[in-house]
Amino acid sequence: MSVRTVIVLFFFGFSLSHIAVFGQEASGRIEGRVVTVDGRHIANATVGILDATRPLGTTTGDNGRFVLPNVPADTLRLRARHVGYVNATRTVRVRTGDTIRIEIELESATVEMAGLNITGTARTREVMPGAVSKIPSAELKAMDPIGAQEALSQVPGVYGVSDDGMGQTRMSVGIRGLQPRRTQRVLVMEDGMPIQPAPYVFSPLYYNPPIERIEEVEVIKGPSTIRHGPQTMAGVINYITSRPTRRSLGGTLQVTPGTNGYVSAFGELGGFGSDAVRPQVQFLFKRGNGFRENNDFRQFNGTAKLQARIGDDRSLYVTANANYERLNATYTGLTPHTFRTDPDFNPKDDDLYQIYRASLGAIYNRRYADDVEGTTKLYANVFHRPWWREKDVFVRADAYQDPNQNADPVSPNTPGSLMRVGISDAVEGDLSGQQPYFGNVRTFYVGGAEHSVEAEHDLFGQEADLDVGGRLHWERFKDNRKISEEVGVREGVFYRGDLSDDEPVTIVGGSSIYETRALSLHALEEVQLGPLRLSPGMRLEVFEQSRINRLNGSQYRDQTSVVPLPGLGFNLNLGTSTLGPRLGQSNARLFGGVHRGYTPPSSATFAIVGFDPPTAANSNGGFDLKAEKSWNSELGVRGRSEAGRVKVTGFYLYVEDLVGGRTRFQQNLGVVQSYGLETQTTLEGGAFAGPLPTLDVSYTYLRSAVVQGTVTSAIDGAPEDISGNELPAAPNHAATIGLSKTFSEIGLTLNTNLHYKGRFYTDLENLEMTNNRGERGPVPAHTVFDAGATYEYSDALSLQLTAKNLTDNVYIGSRLHSNPRQPSANLSTGILPGPRRQVNLSIQYDF
Repeated sequence: MSVRTVIVLFFFGFSLSHIAVFGQEASGRIEGRVVTVDGRHIANATVGILDATRPLGTTTGDNGRFVLPNVPADTLRLRARHVGYVNATRTVRVRTGDTIRIEIELESATVEMAGLNITGTARTREVMPGAVSKIPSAELKAMDPIGAQEALSQVPGVYGVSDDGMGQTRMSVGIRGLQPRRTQRVLVMEDGMPIQPAPYVFSPLYYNPPIERIEEVEVIKGPSTIRHGPQTMAGVINYITSRPTRRSLGGTLQVTPGTNGYVSAFGELGGFGSDAVRPQVQFLFKRGNGFRENNDFRQFNGTAKLQARIGDDRSLYVTANANYERLNATYTGLTPHTFRTDPDFNPKDDDLYQIYRASLGAIYNRRYADDVEGTTKLYANVFHRPWWREKDVFVRADAYQDPNQNADPVSPNTPGSLMRVGISDAVEGDLSGQQPYFGNVRTFYVGGAEHSVEAEHDLFGQEADLDVGGRLHWERFKDNRKISEEVGVREGVFYRGDLSDDEPVTIVGGSSIYETRALSLHALEEVQLGPLRLSPGMRLEVFEQSRINRLNGSQYRDQTSVVPLPGLGFNLNLGTSTLGPRLGQSNARLFGGVHRGYTPPSSATFAIVGFDPPTAANSNGGFDLKAEKSWNSELGVRGRSEAGRVKVTGFYLYVEDLVGGRTRFQQNLGVVQSYGLETQTTLEGGAFAGPLPTLDVSYTYLRSAVVQGTVTSAIDGAPEDISGNELPAAPNHAATIGLSKTFSEIGLTLNTNLHYKGRFYTDLENLEMTNNRGERGPVPAHTVFDAGATYEYSDALSLQLTAKNLTDNVYIGSRLHSNPRQPSANLSTGILPGPRRQVNLSIQYDF
């Protein structure tokens, strides 16, 4: 289907559904939600119009929602209040025929909401010195995404690439041109605490919290990233989960069946404690068959939370989570032949990926004085990931598809149509000595303690906010690779031979232990100089990495790093102007900054991915790797009015000593750069004419280039100067266009989204031609069309129908785990197709 056809369907479908319910608008109506500063709904809050000629007020339901019908057309003051929170007043302009939608944030009168989010309230985000984005709960619910990667595609500058599987547990997201594989250059947190298996020594994101537990998503890309760490190069992603706020027994049940065998069942129960101590429990079961053969998954996730208020100046939040996942995940991609003839093809029914994860976190907040607050965080998790996979081989397509022929393994250089299959499909009989089945069994242990203090004070007669803090962090990573001689038997060995014999044994696997001990310190000052807010800051990372190779005489290596990371940002209030009687007032701000980006030199990634394995000349096996460093700068403007919001950001990254991905550098690459423009616009059509929908547009223009670097050519094996080449998986253009409209009188919301991702290269040589194996060549541009409808039957019951990739576009999503210098079927995956059509019906009941 052509892009033109998809665009026509996009606008025609939305217009048709819009006309069908046109004319049912209410007049003089205000509806919205009352939430905490981090987006949690507040039940039983009082909402009313001040100075009204007649009483106009209501209370919010358990979901924090309220409706004020028949409100006179005028400029009115709307006040929301609740015990334990600071009253909030908002000015709204109600016009005849309009429905005003508003979200009112109430700040806690105690300090119990601090620590979870990293961007603060909406007003705080307006004055932040750099690019910051937030996907609020209402938008997240309207998307009804299967995983977080889908939701993050709405944020400009953030882009994901397709991987094997359906649930997006192993999320692959990049920011501003940096390699997205396994989200290695992005710090990912849940409620302000890191969740990557080992943020310093092995940062690939092998676990992602299920989207059902996520209320909101925050993304920081500017100088404010130095408040966090250790990854400060690309940005920070923080998932905010629900906080126990119910003061009476109640909860939520949500069941979502769908195509491709998809089922999600989520339940939440709270309010069975007291006003001061509020517990909450959650449980999730999720399954699906995936988009390819032998691609099913199952997930069980349980969470227990406790929110305790200790007087008026202290609070404690405790959360515990257990997660189990079972996936038929594989590295077996497609060749061009199988992509054309059978994109669902996957013969690997013995590949098994499992996750066992348990975590515990606590956030203690204390207000020492009216202008001084402290936050202490404790976190710990254990992550165990055994992944068993069958060895891949190439076979001739005609032989494999002919039942009368034997499909024997062939060389990767064999001409003609090839297929990538498991070795047991190509070799009959005994597979001993061929290492047909192997397991990467990895276990991670992480623990940390962080304390920070925020103080409002005067600096040379000017208002200032100081944030200082430190963190102690420890992590251990056990990496075992075992070999089994029988496919499907998940009990492998590290070596062959008998230790009691005089003959040496043959090592066939691997076993190493990595450990990191780190101290982080940060200080950020924000000074208000009239309309200008300056934000200088500094982060200091001090950490030691060590490695023990247990199969090489328990060889021990270690390295200590001390890294200062400065940053400076600004935010300038450009003032307020009046746009007219319908559009009201607008405010604009100029922001920008520069900061030092950093990715720790991970010896584990170095050794496991194999950039430069130990040799006689380099026995360190990873400890000669330099850290990636960058200078990140940006300049932008953001503004808002009753007509909507707009944000435009220009950025430039200058990266030194880049490594990573499946590019197999023999040393640090050198210098690369990326620059571009990010835009995000929301236009409220109702501000111009009541029947018009809301328009959301997100667009990223990106250019990237290697300034200096050399790799070994995949064509002739000679050194290849790649200066001027683009970075892999860095599309020049990416855009999302969305239309949505709510018809309040009948409780119906319609939305459509168009996602476009431009063409991108998959290797540093920027190879244009693919081959019969599929591990090289660019990924073509593609367009995906989504649509959805939500029906609010009552305050308690809602139904939502969503269709992802409505036209079932079959496209190349990535060549994520491929390397053109590694043609073997077992080392490069080839083509990974993008997600296919998925239709879900979600039923949610609040009680």
